[in-house]
Amino acid sequence: MNLSLCSVRFVVFGLMLSIPAFAATVEPILGFSPAAAERQRALEAKFDAQLDPLLLSEWMKRLAAKPNHVGSTHVKANAEFIAAQFRSWGFDNVVARLRGRERPDQWIIRGNHHDAWVFGAEDPLSGLVALMAEARAIGLLAREGWAPRRTLIFTAWDAEEPGLLGSTEWAETHAKELREHAAIYINSDNSGRGFLRVGGSHTLEKWINGIARDVIDPQKGIPVAERLRAFRLINGTAEDRRDAQHRADLRIGALGSGSDYTPFLQHLGIASLDIRYQGENRGGSYHSIYDSFDHYARFGDPGFQYGIALAKTAGRAVLRSAQANFLPFEFSNFLETVRRFARDVVKLADDTREETQRHNRLVGQRQFEKAADPREPFVAPRLKSPVPHFNFSPLHNALDRLETAVRQFESVLQKRTQPEWQLDAESEAKLDSLLKEIERALTSEEGLPRRPWYRHLVYAPGAYTGYGVKTLPGTQILA
Repeated sequence: MNLSLCSVRFVVFGLMLSIPAFAATVEPILGFSPAAAERQRALEAKFDAQLDPLLLSEWMKRLAAKPNHVGSTHVKANAEFIAAQFRSWGFDNVVARLRGRERPDQWIIRGNHHDAWVFGAEDPLSGLVALMAEARAIGLLAREGWAPRRTLIFTAWDAEEPGLLGSTEWAETHAKELREHAAIYINSDNSGRGFLRVGGSHTLEKWINGIARDVIDPQKGIPVAERLRAFRLINGTAEDRRDAQHRADLRIGALGSGSDYTPFLQHLGIASLDIRYQGENRGGSYHSIYDSFDHYARFGDPGFQYGIALAKTAGRAVLRSAQANFLPFEFSNFLETVRRFARDVVKLADDTREETQRHNRLVGQRQFEKAADPREPFVAPRLKSPVPHFNFSPLHNALDRLETAVRQFESVLQKRTQPEWQLDAESEAKLDSLLKEIERALTSEEGLPRRPWYRHLVYAPGAYTGYGVKTLPGTQILA
C-alpha cells in the first residue's frame, strides 16, 4: 500500500520574501495590508447596511410557495418516469458574474442549490436567500462604482437533491477553466438558528476564524466564534473542550460530501468552505412536505436573524477573498490538522490489527460456537486475513517536508511588521497565482484507488459511509 501523502510541492514559499506589513495598531485581516484592511472594514459596513431580513422572508415565501423539485411540478412515484423527465427537461443552473478590476482571471465562486424535494424552505432556501441578499448588496455597491479586485461568480445550482447533478455537470464541463482560474469556492445549504458550523479546506481555517470573530451573534450580541467556543467547552468531546480551552483558532470540519462543494474540492482541488448556522432550530421537517415557509419562519429562524448572520459571514468570505492583496491561505493550522489525520491512520492500522488478532483467537478457540444459542442455526465465523505492519515512513517524511516549507513561510510572516517588506504589483500577482495552485497540489490526477473521480488526497467521502468524510483517503481504500 502506498502511504505517501503526495510529493509536497510547497516550493512557492521560497518566493515569499517580501510580505506586506501589518501594523500593530490595526486588527489584521489575513491577506491584507493595514491600509487595505481599513478600507475593507469600511466596505463590509456598507455591505451590512444593505442586508434586510424582510427581503429574505419575502423571497423565501415566494420561492417556497410550491414544490421546487427538479423536472416536475408534483411527486412522481415511478422511477423510470422520473428519469424520462430528466432527459426531457434537464435542469437549470443560474450563474452570474461580476468581473474583477485587477485580477479578473482569479475567480471567487459562491454557491447554493435552489432545487428541493418539496417546498424546500429550510433546504435549500434558507441558504439561497442569504446568497441572494449577498448578491443584491454587492450589486448595490457595484452601482456606486465599486468593483472587486478578483472576479465574483454567484451560482444557484439545480438538481442537487438527486445527486449534486447541477454543480457536478457544470464543474466537469468547465473543468479546464476552473483549474486555471478558480481560487476559492464558498458553499451554503440549509441553515437556521444556532451556532456557526464551518467545514472545508484547512488552509482557510485561520482566515475563516478571523471572519467568525467579526460577525456578531444576533441573539447574544457576542462574536459567533466566542459563542461557538462556549458551546464546545460545555458540550464538546474531550478533544473539543481541550482545543476550545487552549487553541487560538476553532477547528473547522473536514468535508466529505452531501452538498455542492463536492465537485470543486474533491474533483478539481479548489479550496472550499461550507458555511451554515445550525443547532437551535426545531428540526423535524427535513426533506418533507412540512419544510414550508410557515414552519421555517416560526421554528427555523424567526425574524430571519440567522439568515442575515449567514449573509454577513459568507458575504465577508466573498468580499475578503475578492479584495485581499494576496489570497488568504495559511498553513500552520493545515500542517497540524494533517498530522492529526496521519496519527488517526496509524491508530486505525494498529486497532484493526489488534481486533483481527482477537477475532481469530476466538475463532480458533471455538468461543463463538460455545456462546451460540443451541436452538438457533449457527455458522462459525471465518478467520480474517492478518493485518500487516505497514511502513508509514513515506507519509511521515512527506509531512516533515511539508513542515519545513510551512516554517519557512511562517518565518517570513513574523517579519511582516518591517515597513520595507512590501511587494510590488507584479510580485504580488505572481505570489497570488502560486497560492491559488496549492490546493491543486493536494490532488492526484490518477484519483483515489477504485474511485478515480475523487482526486483530493486529504479529504474524500467514505466509499461506504455516504456523506461522512475519510481523511487521507488513499490510505483507507475500503473505508
